[in-house]
Amino acid sequence: MRPEVLADGIFFRRCGRRDGWRWAELPVSTEVSHRVAVDTASGALFCTCPFRPRPCVHARAFALLVERAATDVFAYESDLPDWLPTRLPKPGRMPRRAPEVALDSALLSRVQRGLEELEVWLTDTLRQGIAATAAEDPQFYHTISKRLADASLRGLSRRIRLAGEAFGEDPNRPEPLVAAFADAALAAQAFRRREHLSEGQWNDLAAFLGLVQKKDTVRAAGERLGDIWAVVGRREGEVAASLRERRTWLLGTQSGRFALFLDYAAASDTFSPGFAPGTLLNGQIAYYPSAWPLRALPVGTLAGLPDRSIKKLPGEEALSTVARTFAQALAHNPWLTALPAVLLAVRPVYTARGFSLADGKGHEVPLHGSDEENWALLAAAEGHAVVVFGEWDGEGFRAFSAIHQERFIHLPDICKPWLLEEAPLG
Repeated sequence: MRPEVLADGIFFRRCGRRDGWRWAELPVSTEVSHRVAVDTASGALFCTCPFRPRPCVHARAFALLVERAATDVFAYESDLPDWLPTRLPKPGRMPRRAPEVALDSALLSRVQRGLEELEVWLTDTLRQGIAATAAEDPQFYHTISKRLADASLRGLSRRIRLAGEAFGEDPNRPEPLVAAFADAALAAQAFRRREHLSEGQWNDLAAFLGLVQKKDTVRAAGERLGDIWAVVGRREGEVAASLRERRTWLLGTQSGRFALFLDYAAASDTFSPGFAPGTLLNGQIAYYPSAWPLRALPVGTLAGLPDRSIKKLPGEEALSTVARTFAQALAHNPWLTALPAVLLAVRPVYTARGFSLADGKGHEVPLHGSDEENWALLAAAEGHAVVVFGEWDGEGFRAFSAIHQERFIHLPDICKPWLLEEAPLG
């Protein structure tokens, strides 16, 4: 579990304080409770649980709660609790305050005007009906998209433009456009009430709008995590006529946390060398500030481990568990478009309805992505259950890679046109 999920007052009881110390109990059953404490002066963290590494998730979550909560939440006590040692063997560290996206007065004014214009456009569009926009000139969505880009809202601009283009190509499927409108309206309202947002929520909103942190700031002040990282998937795609995106997913073998490296290149350029799927890397990353951190940057060099490769991955056996986790993530970051997940013992299936993944409980979800990749996954499984990594967007799953009999298979690579030409069927 992530500390951000557990950092809620409903999980802790008997909260006390004395001097710089704050402490509480975390019930885990009717008979057992972990006791956690934070020294706000030194940043020392303590928990009575037996889990490693230290500081554990309970102590880190409580430290986040202490940072956010008012002093009067903790009842004053004349003595420290008996279970708290007077000297801690190795103090932890209070989480660093997440760097916030700063807006100067000129940028703030542009963003406000852009969002106000967007709200007027959304109201007019919905008043005439989304179906009516299918008959509009193709520039209908491009015009508002350009106005948003001029207001420095490039992320929101791209979202509206791509959703409008998709609706123009398939007017019988308005759901992505409606979702884009809903996210845009929520963003406009959230920006108006931004003083009520947490640091993570504000940074998520800024990222959705296109106001992204500078890399040097993230590396200097973002949450850092060292681990041995499994490169579980990589995918390249066009996000605009002149812009391509590369998504590289990593999974920490010790922390169990995902990290996403995003790289961009002009349509005429090539990407800088990246990390090969299926390999293991040792090093430290820094997460972009977020209420549900996923995007990250390498800090220093991530050294490859050439004598090791991915043979197994931890994950979830039930599709319903992934769906619940996505719902939790959306409660923290409502602009999250997809959640990384490893599915254990799932079977790729092809029927008249198309491709899908089925778990051991009989639940199925549609498989997104190209037919070539889905056929490759079906062939790699050979009729057996396999481990699959990919992205869940709430409606379907897009597979990046699979593991069958300890063999790592990266689907985009085996479906490259030049590979198919070298090995023609039949």
